[in-house]
Amino acid sequence: MGLFEKYSKINREELDSIKRYFAECLPSIDDYNLHMLRKACMYISMVYVVMIIVGKLLLEDFTLSIEHFGMIPLMAIYFNVNLYTLRHKGEISTAKTAAICCTFYFFLGVVLGIIDVFDSPTGQSLWLPIACMGLPMIFIDRIYKYAFEEAVVLSIMLTMSFFQRDKDGFLKDIYIAISAYFVSLLFARIILEVRAKEALAMQEVTKLSSLDKLTHILNKNALIERIDNYFGKKSPEECCAMAIIDLDDFKLVNDNLGHHTGDLLLEKVGQLLVENFRAYDLVGRYGGDEFVVLMPRMADVNILANRCKALQMYINDLDIGSDHRVTASIGAVICNGAYGREEIFSMADDALYKSKIQGKNCCTTWVYTNEPVERDILIVMTSKVDEGVKSLLEGEGERFGVIHAANDDDVIRDISRYHDDIKIIMLEVDVETGTGVFVLKYLKKREGFAKIPVIAVVNTQKAAAMAEELNADAVISSDEPDSVFKETIDKCIKI
Repeated sequence: MGLFEKYSKINREELDSIKRYFAECLPSIDDYNLHMLRKACMYISMVYVVMIIVGKLLLEDFTLSIEHFGMIPLMAIYFNVNLYTLRHKGEISTAKTAAICCTFYFFLGVVLGIIDVFDSPTGQSLWLPIACMGLPMIFIDRIYKYAFEEAVVLSIMLTMSFFQRDKDGFLKDIYIAISAYFVSLLFARIILEVRAKEALAMQEVTKLSSLDKLTHILNKNALIERIDNYFGKKSPEECCAMAIIDLDDFKLVNDNLGHHTGDLLLEKVGQLLVENFRAYDLVGRYGGDEFVVLMPRMADVNILANRCKALQMYINDLDIGSDHRVTASIGAVICNGAYGREEIFSMADDALYKSKIQGKNCCTTWVYTNEPVERDILIVMTSKVDEGVKSLLEGEGERFGVIHAANDDDVIRDISRYHDDIKIIMLEVDVETGTGVFVLKYLKKREGFAKIPVIAVVNTQKAAAMAEELNADAVISSDEPDSVFKETIDKCIKI
C-alpha cells in the first residue's frame, strides 16, 4: 500500500470517527455547547471591559465609539438566555441548542466586524478574524457548518469593509479574512478528531462499565439509571411495561451441576433476552438469577403476555448439558405515566411472587390504571354479585372506597395496586372451586401484605376450617345479616 493510500485510509477513518461522534454523542455535545456558551458570555464580557480599559490607558488616540456599545445588548440578551438554559437543563433539544449557540456566535461576529471596520476605518480588521480562529475551540459543530457560518460572517465584514475602507485596506481585510477562514477550518478538523477519539473511547469505557460481565446486558446500577432517565423524559400519557424474570430452582443448578453450568445458563438467558426484546427495550440483570426488562410504549396486555410466554418456551429449550429442565417464572405489568420506577417494580415483583407460589414456569401479567384514592379501601372478592353483596357494597360505600374483584387474580392485582391504602379485605372462600384459598396463601406469605386484615366469607364448615388454617383474621358465614358483617369489619379494623 502506497503512502497516498495509507493517508487516504487514515483520513477516512478519522472522518468516520467524527461522524460516529456526532451520531452517538449528541447529548454530551449539546451539554458542552450550552456550558461553553455561558462561559463565553462571561469571559468575553470580562475581556471586553479589560481591553477597553487597557486601550484607554495605553493608546492616546483610543476613544469609545458607538460601535463599542453594540456588545452590551448582545450580552444582556444572552444573560437571560443562559438563565433559561440553566433552568431547563437536560430538556433543550439539539435543534434548539444549535439555534441558541449559532445565533449568539453569528451576532457576536457581526458586532466584532462592525467594531473592526467602523471603529478604525483606516486600519485593518483584527477581532473578527481572531474570533473565527477561536470558534472551533469553544463550539462543537460539523465542519461544513463551521465553513458556512464563518463564510457568512466574514462576507458581511468584507462587504462593510468594501464600502468603508480604501482599496488597500479592503485588500488587507480580504487577505486576513481568507487566512483566518482556512486556519479556522484546519483547527476545526484537528480539534474534532481529538474530541471524537476521546469521546468515543470514554463512551466505550462507560458502556463496558455498565454491562454485566457474565450476561453482557446492563448491570443493576446501569439498568436503574437508564430506567430513571426514561421515566424522567417520557410523557405522562405514554404506557410502558416492566417484566421481572426469575429462574426456577437456580440454586439447584449451582449445587448439582456446578457454578460453571450456572454461569453458562445465566449467559444464555442474557442472550435470549437481547434477541427476543426490541432494540430500545431496557434489558438488565437485577441480581443473581433475576432479570428485568422495561418496555417503552407497550400498552397491549396480550402482546406482553405472548412475549413472556414465548420467552419461557425459549428458556425451556435451553440445553445446559444435563437432564435438568430450565424454567422461569415471570411477573409483568403495564402502567401509564402516573407511576414511577419504584412503584412499577414493586407491582411487577408482586406479580412475580404470585407466579412463584403458583408453581414453576408460570407467568402473571397485569394492567394498572391510575385511579386517585380519596378514602380507605375495602376490597370485596366474590364470584357473583347477589342482593346481599349489593347491600354490603352500598352500605360500606359511605365510609370506604369499595373495590369489587371477581377472582383471585383480580384481587391480588388490586391489593398490589392499593396496598398502602387498603383498610380491610373480604374474601369469598370456597374449598370446592378453590376461590379465595390462593389469595389467603398469598397474603399471609407476602410480608408486605400479611398485616392487612382479612375476613373470610364461607358457605361450609370445610371452607371455615380452611380459612382458619390459613390464618384469616375473621371467618363469617355468607348468610349472616348485614349487621354482623358490619360488626366483624369494625372488629377487624381495630385489631
